Amino acid sequence: MDLTLKKCIPCSGGMPPMNDQQITKFLKSLGNNWQINNQKHLFKSFKFQNFIQAVEFTNKITEIAEKEGHHPDLHISWGQCNVEIWTHKINGLAESDFYLAAKIDKILP
Repeated sequence: MDLTLKKCIPCSGGMPPMNDQQITKFLKSLGNNWQINNQKHLFKSFKFQNFIQAVEFTNKITEIAEKEGHHPDLHISWGQCNVEIWTHKINGLAESDFYLAAKIDKILP
């Protein structure tokens, strides 16, 4: 399934986070070295040659995040941008988190 073709749907809460089986299925579809961290959030560290490239990448993420209405946590340092995604209202993962991750991967040349 091409996750980049899916639209992020805002979560209003009241639904459970994805279970481990669902997470594994979507993580496999996502691929590209995304991981699930200890908090059960999607996480990936992107590497760059310098700080400017990391900031430029981050700016592209912000455009997608605004368009999708889904905002990841971003941490920028010299030569890298760490991205952490989860649905805050359910304190866990939802399908839209994986859609956003796939769209972020598509930014890279």
